[in-house]
Amino acid sequence: MSEVMQEIDQMVTRAQKALGVMKTFSQEQVDKITEAMCKAGVEAGQTLAEMAVEETGIGKVEDKAVKNYFASQVTYDQMKNETSVGIVDEKNGVIHIAEPFGVVAAVTPTTNPTATTLSKALMSLKGRNVIIFAFHPRAQKCSSAAAQVMLDAAVAAGAPADCIQWIGNPSVEATNMLMKHPGIAIVIATGGGAMVKAAYSSGHPALGVGPGNVPVYVERSADLDMAVNNIIASKTFDNGTLCLTEQSVIFDDEDTARKMLGIFKERGAYLCDQVEKAKLEAVMFDKEKGVASGAIVGQSPQKIARLAGFSVPDDIRLLLVPLSAIGTDDWMSHEKLSPVLGWYLAPDKDTAIQAAVDQLEFGGAGHTAVAFSGSEEILEEYALKVPAGRVIWNQPSLHAVVGLTSGLTASFTLGCGARGGNITSENVTYKNLLNIKRVARRIKEDE
Repeated sequence: MSEVMQEIDQMVTRAQKALGVMKTFSQEQVDKITEAMCKAGVEAGQTLAEMAVEETGIGKVEDKAVKNYFASQVTYDQMKNETSVGIVDEKNGVIHIAEPFGVVAAVTPTTNPTATTLSKALMSLKGRNVIIFAFHPRAQKCSSAAAQVMLDAAVAAGAPADCIQWIGNPSVEATNMLMKHPGIAIVIATGGGAMVKAAYSSGHPALGVGPGNVPVYVERSADLDMAVNNIIASKTFDNGTLCLTEQSVIFDDEDTARKMLGIFKERGAYLCDQVEKAKLEAVMFDKEKGVASGAIVGQSPQKIARLAGFSVPDDIRLLLVPLSAIGTDDWMSHEKLSPVLGWYLAPDKDTAIQAAVDQLEFGGAGHTAVAFSGSEEILEEYALKVPAGRVIWNQPSLHAVVGLTSGLTASFTLGCGARGGNITSENVTYKNLLNIKRVARRIKEDE
């Protein structure tokens, strides 16, 4: 047995023992533990944000602090009054009994390292599971610190010592061994496509995500001022690191496009020309892997422009790039994970909606689509046609998807359903980490 395999095996053995203790806990004990974890996550949020930016070089400290608060407080608030132990429901004579799924293997990304760790730990222990993390190597220090915060709080509130563990020396080999270990019950993978695919190939149930490449259809009856404000607020948050933020704006009318681009410019966007677009494309993508280049992910507009060989003023918040097509004929219509936004002019509504469909199929099937319109009928038509698990109407994508401006459930793991090769299209929560036993009463007599 290799040294890495021995380490993983020992971690899983300890986790199984901790799971045996967690299974005995009452709802009151579980809620005491998760409340303590929430408070600890909130208190450490600023420090963890600073650590994440320092280690990864991605995003903004102030926005990562917001993410950490959200991952701790908002995640907890949505589940604190929910039952996750024993009988959780009864309908039509069927009693639903919640049991823990077991040992959770969790893979976390470099873009949202601490927030993802905080939320996954909370979700797992709410369901009386235990969790073992495999952190992204470029975010090992900050992610480990986040896990330690949650572990210390959980143990102080009565949880077993090995309820939260993590691989100390990260590697692809160690992560794959963890995901494939026979003692693992379920894998939650948030990260790049290759890692998510590996999770689904682990031999265990897996909850994965997919790329976003979120299209934004701005129909001619939309409130353009509101649309611009919403898009900028979402797209520039943490320098665009979240996959659920807008990637291309699609217009169905030339006059609408002209007016809205003018508003964008007034509010801090830089309108790139074709020469600047070509320079950006040259540095923004790893075309062999079909993903955004790590050099530009979560960087400022100024840094991205410098990498591309031109400069923009210090007050620029967003780079806007004209698209000639949606799909393989124009790489700038791909997911960009940065404050760079494409824009595309379609001749009419039907073509615009089809462009949104094409963009999702180019690299975001099953994820999220956004539309701004004053027509409920057109919004419904859009929702019916786009291959997305979440369709956002007249809101910033980020804020709506995580439940700040909508009724969607808070989550940092967004399923993309069958279209994205995922097992669910939901915003993944603690409920996805419960095994539900169903007890059936007799409610009908034999005929």
